[in-house]
Amino acid sequence: MHCKKIPALFAAFLLAVTVSPTHAQEPVPPERIHFIHMGGDDCPPCKAWRLSELPKLKESPVFSKITFSYVRKTIQSPVPATFFLPEEVKPLKDKLDYASGGRSGSPQQVIVVDGEVFDYWFRAKDANQIEQALASLVEGSRYPQRRCVKWAEGKGMPCEKRSL
Repeated sequence: MHCKKIPALFAAFLLAVTVSPTHAQEPVPPERIHFIHMGGDDCPPCKAWRLSELPKLKESPVFSKITFSYVRKTIQSPVPATFFLPEEVKPLKDKLDYASGGRSGSPQQVIVVDGEVFDYWFRAKDANQIEQALASLVEGSRYPQRRCVKWAEGKGMPCEKRSL
């Protein structure tokens, strides 16, 4: 039996899989995690999320240990001006602007770890999806979805920068 060399393309695939954006990482203490939900009453999915999913999250053991912030914003606005942000979100304003690509639309949801955007998305994920993401950080297990840390500018544009 002879040994064949692994083609370069397959080797690149293996490297991509082993360093995928969802790989397991070091556990993160919950007090270093901040979840931000941005949306307002002019956004039906935002209202529905706050009425149905937020109460479920609040019952979650992991959610009760992290920082949660609700930022009121209209559908037409990007991340609100610093003046309108809760105190704990104000220091993150520039990072949120960068990560959002300056885009408007609601809802916008963000996980911040140690003051850095860890994952940013446009639409409301259900309580189970968010709880799984938060638990994976606290446990140091595989993150359940691809992460985005910088959206391209312009409505409908894709994630510009994914991160490990």
